[in-house]
Amino acid sequence: MSYLIRTALLALAVTAMAPNAQAGTIGFHVASHHAPAKNYNNSNPGIYYRHTEGWTAGVYRNSLRKTSVYAGYTWKFGVLDVTTAGVTGYFDKVQPLLVPSISLFTYQGITPRIAYIPRVEKKIGSHVLHLMVEY
Repeated sequence: MSYLIRTALLALAVTAMAPNAQAGTIGFHVASHHAPAKNYNNSNPGIYYRHTEGWTAGVYRNSLRKTSVYAGYTWKFGVLDVTTAGVTGYFDKVQPLLVPSISLFTYQGITPRIAYIPRVEKKIGSHVLHLMVEY
């Protein structure tokens, strides 16, 4: 595991265990569906932490079968969240990330969330529906 990934995981763990962490949200990246499908990875395990003030950071296995690390901010509008961040793992530089998502329901403290990530360029990529689970 690379130094960057280990550092990101450690930072997430420390943040989640901080004294005020009970007010934040821990989430898990689960899976995606790409359209058009092409040859993208739809298994995207990962973890993220969203602070009550909106600061968000996470790590996951991306659609290109590489590790991505991101950090940014999440705005909440009822069941709708919009996360803006910088993300690694797709090209040789940090890419902008803009992800709207909707929480579906909450059952015993568990909330599934669906995100939509639009295709940015016509020649590459695809539209993505992404499933996350939050605690």
